[in-house]
Amino acid sequence: MPRVVIFTRLTAAPGRRAELLAALETLGDATRQEPGVETFVMHPARDEPDTVLGYEVFQDEAALAAHQAAEHVQTIGPTLAALLAAPPAITYAT
Repeated sequence: MPRVVIFTRLTAAPGRRAELLAALETLGDATRQEPGVETFVMHPARDEPDTVLGYEVFQDEAALAAHQAAEHVQTIGPTLAALLAAPPAITYAT
């Protein structure tokens, strides 16, 4: 099965990018321990102070589904939503 690649663009609420990055680091620490996760990285955009760019790679659709159902993903959802100025822009690739 082909890998699933996710590109994410997050826009933090004004002045909350550091909090967003901290929450994403917590999420990333747990996510990188999941079976089938090859990469989970988030980067602050260099020229856009409220933007965070993400890149995730999962072995297959099953690994992605397990990730999306994981307790740490479900738990952090409301926290992330409160830190965002807009819904995330997500692109899936293979």
